Amino acid sequence: MATMGVLVLLAVLTVLSAAPRDAGPPAGLACLPTWYAGEVTHRADGGWGFVIDGGTFIPWRASVKAAPFDGGADFEEGEEVVDLESIYKVPYVAGPIVTLDATDAGAIDDPGRVRIEQLFLTTYGQSRDEVFDHLGKVRFFGLRYPFHELAAEPLRRVVARLEPAVKENPKLKPFLTNIGGTFIWRKIARSKNLSTHAFGIAIDINVDRAHYWRWQKRGEPLKWQNKIPQVVVDAFEAEGFIWGGRWLHYDTMHFEYRPELLSDSCRGLPEMVRDGGVDAGR
Repeated sequence: MATMGVLVLLAVLTVLSAAPRDAGPPAGLACLPTWYAGEVTHRADGGWGFVIDGGTFIPWRASVKAAPFDGGADFEEGEEVVDLESIYKVPYVAGPIVTLDATDAGAIDDPGRVRIEQLFLTTYGQSRDEVFDHLGKVRFFGLRYPFHELAAEPLRRVVARLEPAVKENPKLKPFLTNIGGTFIWRKIARSKNLSTHAFGIAIDINVDRAHYWRWQKRGEPLKWQNKIPQVVVDAFEAEGFIWGGRWLHYDTMHFEYRPELLSDSCRGLPEMVRDGGVDAGR
């Protein structure tokens, strides 16, 4: 009987160990090839992951996790991430603008701020010159700005959404003119990692009408601020851009193209075709 019990236990363990692969890759991993260069794979020694140029394997789940943001004055943007699962750890929730409170439990989490630079380098370009060679021009309320060709069309659709809104309400236009900029090859402030601006997939709208957490007086409690209108945020999010105003460490001028964070398929939800949405086959 003891032998039979051991055999049953071994059988159960075998099924459990095989289950992750038999069930297929996690939704957040399976959707990545839609937007990033590489392919989903499974390795006996590393589990599910994403293989990019040169054979580099980025695991879905690593044994060592990235250090959480501490939310204090020493917060560093763009901390190193060791697995893909970390991208989705803090869900990005689009919709009505929510006032953030630093005293709320878990409020130090900034959805979408976890980035894996290797994905961007492989997809958008390994150097300034390589990214530059893949920049197109997008007309954004009067002027043309450089933007990566893989994200240029989504930005054009943002403009198409906002133009009738500006026509109906001219008070929106100052938020969208005299903008902070798009492509610039640089690192994130106080970080060793490249900004998403370096890859030509981010845009800062009018700086004078925005708020940024580092502009607060040093030593003061972190207090979320914003005056970017809901309609502007909605237009960007509908086309796969996340907004820095969703972060407690807020940067309300900032939008970056991160469609994996807004896609229903990446969250494992039934694909919903929205008007111009991220899962609308675009």
